[in-house]
Amino acid sequence: MTMIRRAPTILLVTISWWGLFVWFSSTRLNGYTPPKNNDQQIGKGSGYGDVHLISSANTFSGVQIQTCTPDQLLLIQQQLPPHDCETNKRQPWTQQCSFSYATQCPDATWIEDFYSKKHKTKSNRNETFTGMFVGCNKGMDAVNTLRMGSGNPSINKDEWKIAMTRGGKETLGRSVCNQANLPQFELHDHNAQHNNKTSSESQSTTLSQVHCIEPMPSTYQSLSQSAKQLQWDAQGLIVTHAAISKSNGTIPFPSGKAGRENLGIANCDGREADGVNCVNVDMFSLDTYVQKFVHHDGPIDFLSIDVEGFDIDVILGGPSTLKRVHYLEFEYNWMGSWKNQKLSETIRLLDETYNFTCYWPGYDGNIWRITDCWLDYYDLHFWSNVACVNRGVEQMKDVAENMERLFLETLEKGSGLVMDVDHRGGNFQHAKTGDL
Repeated sequence: MTMIRRAPTILLVTISWWGLFVWFSSTRLNGYTPPKNNDQQIGKGSGYGDVHLISSANTFSGVQIQTCTPDQLLLIQQQLPPHDCETNKRQPWTQQCSFSYATQCPDATWIEDFYSKKHKTKSNRNETFTGMFVGCNKGMDAVNTLRMGSGNPSINKDEWKIAMTRGGKETLGRSVCNQANLPQFELHDHNAQHNNKTSSESQSTTLSQVHCIEPMPSTYQSLSQSAKQLQWDAQGLIVTHAAISKSNGTIPFPSGKAGRENLGIANCDGREADGVNCVNVDMFSLDTYVQKFVHHDGPIDFLSIDVEGFDIDVILGGPSTLKRVHYLEFEYNWMGSWKNQKLSETIRLLDETYNFTCYWPGYDGNIWRITDCWLDYYDLHFWSNVACVNRGVEQMKDVAENMERLFLETLEKGSGLVMDVDHRGGNFQHAKTGDL
């Protein structure tokens, strides 16, 4: 199972051509003022020093991180070398860059392990779980996350695949990372083994909801029909036909084959590219969507933004929501609104305003911290995945510490781990693509 095995998918939200993003393209994070005193941030050390973890014995003060030392930065640069990025910066669509190689179809073992432990120890009793997938596509990751967050074994990815394909009678668009055929989140129930009960009978589930937000009309219809057919809409899978940006209104979106990736707003820019039909879709800022559809004021445990090229618009549209988010995934890109936005500014915003520590998520236990370990070539625009944990939330202490531990273990591998053109691929190469 993995939460963030994904490659470029749907162009979801932009209104730059609509005339409302002139502000953004000319000013970037206009109006954003970082804290005057960085020492006031939760979990932040000062100066160079070994990366380490500190939390108060009495009052939780956040999982603390230190700025990477020069030696650590050198190790990162050896493992994520800049050469391919700099050589191919004028043709970023080739994805020939170390941090693009490294984060293609990554596995998020740190978040999986966190919820697996919760279910094994039953420490999630009387808790709730809220997940959001902005750009739900075929719903495989959303369904798996609902299974992970709720501990409900009846939420089964194999059943979802059957429902989405109408029992195998239909095919959906190609999945680059093959989410449909990857193992789903594993649930263990030791009580069931001893009491001769089925897992479904004995598994304690958490009151959960996962919002599967999809703008493509045909894909939304398949998602909605599948959720109703399996009656998972009554078990927390909320499918919404909408686009998410930083403004409210409507926006044209193509009506292509259900589940098709790499089809989005750019195909409805007035040129009728690819001969697609476009329909108007309701558009909400992230904050507006949460206010309208998430009927509680508690945490957003899991937020995934997979809207190729326009993830930054979703982030900028959710200043109130991000304060509630415990774990965040998004895509960095060379297209869409990312063309006018530096990753460095986004990482700084997430760090200084929302206490997120962000990483390049890899596979085989490899992960590289971006926050306070910045290298200038990261601002070169290549498609890649970013995973962030809210270090200031006590509930996420184990995740934050696990991610940092994996980062240090990755560095210990030294120059034996190199993400260059000769070693690219990893999970991306092993995930055989195909129609669903």
